[in-house]
Amino acid sequence: MDLVDSLGERVKDSLQLSAIIPVRNRSDDRLENCLRALRWQDLPSENYELLISDFGSSPEEALRTREMAATYGARIIRTDTDEIWNKSRALNVAIREAEGHYVFCTDVDMIFEPNFLSTLLSVQEENDDKALAVCRCRDLPESVSERIWSRDDYPRLKSQGMFRKNWGGSGACQMALKSFFYEVRGYDENYKFWGMEDNDMKYRAARFGLKVAWIQERTSMLHQWHPSDRGKKPLSKLINDLRFYITRYRVKKNRKIWGGRA
Repeated sequence: MDLVDSLGERVKDSLQLSAIIPVRNRSDDRLENCLRALRWQDLPSENYELLISDFGSSPEEALRTREMAATYGARIIRTDTDEIWNKSRALNVAIREAEGHYVFCTDVDMIFEPNFLSTLLSVQEENDDKALAVCRCRDLPESVSERIWSRDDYPRLKSQGMFRKNWGGSGACQMALKSFFYEVRGYDENYKFWGMEDNDMKYRAARFGLKVAWIQERTSMLHQWHPSDRGKKPLSKLINDLRFYITRYRVKKNRKIWGGRA
């Protein structure tokens, strides 16, 4: 596949970056810390947008999420659904609405170093836009209280974070050209509940011709501790694992319908 032909020329005068946060019933301190961290970046705010993809939150949670989005200048992309959590579809719906030249997909429970977004852009420039930028995560311990943090708190928080042993696909940070996500038809929506969509995308990006570029030596992201739901549906996990090993090298997924649109 000819990568240059597929991705086209770099657009200089468009919005640089769209940061996407998929959520369901998460209008708490974790979401606010994530939004705060994405607004304390050294990248000028006019260069990027924040998108919250609300995938089936309850009316009460949706209202609080909208209020928080208004406070931090984020745009809500709402999907009314009661189906099982599908992070891939939540991301894809927002990717279809994103206005940035690049798309940065992350998680609701992350906090970012102030140079995080500018580092993502630098990595793309260094690689002629032919990268999937990813970052190894640092986990905050349970002893770190759940409250609102400031930019001044970040160095102390970072000192308490420990690198996650499993590098994985780094689902909390995957950034590439928006046109790349269109070329591969977004994240695989057949992964349900908590799945392998990030590892899957990493393999597909490499197969497409992108360099998987790790950035944790130049910046950092912290995962806020919380109880995990990942072990609650073992059958879903087994199905997701099997799908990953069978289809991970298939570059295009979802046929021609993804993100709720053809």
